[in-house]
Amino acid sequence: MAEAHATEPPSPGEPGEAHHTSVWPFVIAMAAGAGFGGLALRLYPMIAAGAALLIVGVGGWLWQDARGISFAVKGAYEERPFVGISRRKVGMWIFIVTEIFFFSGLIAAGLALRVRVPVCTVPPDPRFACWPDPTATPLNIPLTAVNTFILITSSLTMVESLHHAQKGNAAKMKAFLLATLLLGITFVSIQAFEYFKLFYGEGLTPWPNADPAKLYLGTFGTAFYAQTGFHGAHVTGGILALAFLNAKAWRGKYGKDDHEAIELVGLYWHFVDIVWIFLFPLMYLIGR
Repeated sequence: MAEAHATEPPSPGEPGEAHHTSVWPFVIAMAAGAGFGGLALRLYPMIAAGAALLIVGVGGWLWQDARGISFAVKGAYEERPFVGISRRKVGMWIFIVTEIFFFSGLIAAGLALRVRVPVCTVPPDPRFACWPDPTATPLNIPLTAVNTFILITSSLTMVESLHHAQKGNAAKMKAFLLATLLLGITFVSIQAFEYFKLFYGEGLTPWPNADPAKLYLGTFGTAFYAQTGFHGAHVTGGILALAFLNAKAWRGKYGKDDHEAIELVGLYWHFVDIVWIFLFPLMYLIGR
């Protein structure tokens, strides 16, 4: 449950400053578990249930926000080593640390698969799994290099949006927030286009391949989709957060004295950018 405690009595008629709880973060977590579990098991009803729960969870959270209900634990920590630091910022740092553990485990599992299968011969034996040289895979390296540049650029626009919010320049803050959102959408769109071509055009899947001539790519496909897919899901979550920030910013929210939400989303966005800087060379450029 997400929970918050007001640090001071609410003003008369002011919504959202009393003690509140919310079930929606739990619903979103259940949606993620159902959706990814369904993908792993190839259970399409489970995937659909996860998608439906995600829509309900995000919609419910936005509905409560529109009513003016806040779940933030306000104020700053007073104990070392977090003296004077916002509780929400500390919470975001802790969340990012857990994400570092998650992606470290995911990348380590991919590396374990990589070293436990032989290097592909030329031509590869379709009967046995092997790890192909990057030049022998159906991956579109030039397109993904451009996509990597797009994602890195979005980090720069995110920094600029926070900078102009701190200066009180609402017009530039909104412009850079919108640019970050559009760049994030472009990144995910290109990745979805690549997935479609790889899956249906090149026969690269994470499951036993229906094409007997490409069975050797099964191990590589498992590592590729697990790592890049989870990263893409995280970027999609960041896009939802950016869309929320943009909607609030264009309604007059955020400025010189109220920009912490932009900073928190920015921390998350920079994290997913850094993860991709590791994933791109590992999956697209470095061979066995």
